[in-house]
Amino acid sequence: MSILFLSVVISTTCAISSPTIDDRTISQAINMMKTELVARHDSVQCWEEEHAGGWLSKHEGGTSAIATLALLASDISINSTELQQSLDYLWEIKNPSTYVLSLRTSIWSLLPNRFERRLKKDTKRLIATMGISCGGWGHGARPPTSLKAASPLVRQFGMNALREAGRNGVSIPTQCWSAIADATLATQHRNGGWSYEQSNSSGKATPNMTVAGLNCLLGVDEIFKDNISKQDAAKLHAAIDKAINWLNKHTDTTTNTGGTAITSYLYSLERAAMSCGLAEIHNRDWFLDGAMAVLDAHCGVRKAKGSTVNLSFALLFLTRGRVPLAICELVVDEARVDPLRISDTLASRIAKTTEQSLGWRLVTLEDSINTWLSAPILFMQNINCIPDDITKLQTYLDKGGLIVILSDGKSIRKWGAIADAICPDMPSRKVDPSHWSLSLLIRATGTQVMTWGDSIRDRIFLIRGSPKDLVAREKSKLSNVLINICCGAAELDAWHPRLRIAPEPTNGTLVLAKHDGNWAMESSGFNRWNSTPMTLKKAAGRPLIVVGGIGDVEATDQLASDVIYAASMGSTVLIETIGGQGNFTMKLRTQIASKAGVILEPSKSIPPLQGRRGWSIHHNQNIDPPLIAQIDKGSVVFVACDIRNALLGEPSWGIHGYNQKSAQLLVTYLMNQGN
Repeated sequence: MSILFLSVVISTTCAISSPTIDDRTISQAINMMKTELVARHDSVQCWEEEHAGGWLSKHEGGTSAIATLALLASDISINSTELQQSLDYLWEIKNPSTYVLSLRTSIWSLLPNRFERRLKKDTKRLIATMGISCGGWGHGARPPTSLKAASPLVRQFGMNALREAGRNGVSIPTQCWSAIADATLATQHRNGGWSYEQSNSSGKATPNMTVAGLNCLLGVDEIFKDNISKQDAAKLHAAIDKAINWLNKHTDTTTNTGGTAITSYLYSLERAAMSCGLAEIHNRDWFLDGAMAVLDAHCGVRKAKGSTVNLSFALLFLTRGRVPLAICELVVDEARVDPLRISDTLASRIAKTTEQSLGWRLVTLEDSINTWLSAPILFMQNINCIPDDITKLQTYLDKGGLIVILSDGKSIRKWGAIADAICPDMPSRKVDPSHWSLSLLIRATGTQVMTWGDSIRDRIFLIRGSPKDLVAREKSKLSNVLINICCGAAELDAWHPRLRIAPEPTNGTLVLAKHDGNWAMESSGFNRWNSTPMTLKKAAGRPLIVVGGIGDVEATDQLASDVIYAASMGSTVLIETIGGQGNFTMKLRTQIASKAGVILEPSKSIPPLQGRRGWSIHHNQNIDPPLIAQIDKGSVVFVACDIRNALLGEPSWGIHGYNQKSAQLLVTYLMNQGN
């Protein structure tokens, strides 16, 4: 899905940021805001202000509730003095407004089981104060009896609270969700937007009201999934599409959204974007644009600034919007709603398994390969998303990507033919029970899984299964396979931040040594430098030559002689085992030591290389320090693990070797030494 984002004119750059911000900048801003909010806490009044204005803070507990929610979402410990006092203060409010009650319910949803009684009690109260006939709430405790008496913005907060409670196992009557859906649909304008008037024909639709309405429909869609009639599902999804189309056409790019601060609007927009997998907004990253606006408004030179309410909404936007992506799903049309919400469901299950927040996004063929690589897998379930020209998909795989296909029995052969075409030189094979896709975190034998790979890493998985069964059964073998694959593809915890930190710039030249073995496999990582393939004899005397192979059969007597010759002419020759699982380096090391009559010693000058890949850590596989052999004018450096895959900067399971930072440090050091 794609919507036109409200561009905020930024007059100056945030004091702690640069014109191009990344996850480090976001982390600094979050810490600054957390520090400021904690500093503003009062032991008696918590975050309440004497002269509060606006409906977000005028009710007792409103400011403290949003500040508490923001700090909890940003991982401030509930055992801190400030939060302990705030939790007690909020619970003591006897007659909270619906807004405060909704936030309070959302707060209990984030806390351990000992707060379950509070969660259930507040959820029950929230249900009791809801006007079923108008699908919403007023500001007070009395249920409204008409649409005009129900606040559309409060409806959004109430819906969010009920959804969070439901996710925590609290039973919510179906009639509540139906009432929210009916009221939201009844007040949607014909053009797709919503207005303050709570009417489908009067008032002017505004972006913040439309985002609030969209959030309500997305929440209902998440709860109902496919458990409603086809007619009702079609009506619901059509309304969601209309809302997105309205935002595409009518969002103002220069003025405020009308009636609310930019930060509360961004908070709502982030909730909608994360719920329906928005990738870019009007060809721009919605989170990047929002983060730029937040940093400019709320980050001073030494501390955060702005009202406590706005600062809290800003902190929620940054904290929740920056979460890593677990899945990119390739689709034909971003504006079409998946009635089963498969990617959303999978991301939630993966997040639950890994105990960390994760998101997902929809991507199309028009998006860049770097956008596809923002998650560890490119997920596919619609065969129509495959283009006639598959070159881009092949390039994505060469750059470290992994394609995961879910197919029912009807399309399995067509998908297999597509996988064969994408990887023509990589025969398919059925995975056995010991394969990591069936065993990494959860046993999942009994599921039909095919894989295409190059003996170094898996590139395509084709999984046979029913999408409906996947959504319906959380603990199914099919679900477990997909969790294993996604977590393995991320090396268990190497998730990319949403705003990735660019690798250090590189310069210099190197040679990839051509020989009779697998010298060219997985070599795209070396493209960060000026790399040239060349035979060792022709490359002799060049500053840095990289010799890669997989197994010991490639470490021939002739190759050893050629390495010795290149080193004797003054080259630094780096030997690596591609993938890290074979014996290429060890065999070649033995041959060269014998032929040249040299002693191999750990290098005293190469900087310590501490970082390892996820597979190496998981299997307790250490990496021996590089060994070096001095040969006449040059040297040979032996590394008995993988380097080139690390240089891609993409996580992948099954590779033993250095991580990107250590691999780049090694190559850069040897390159500079040679020059």
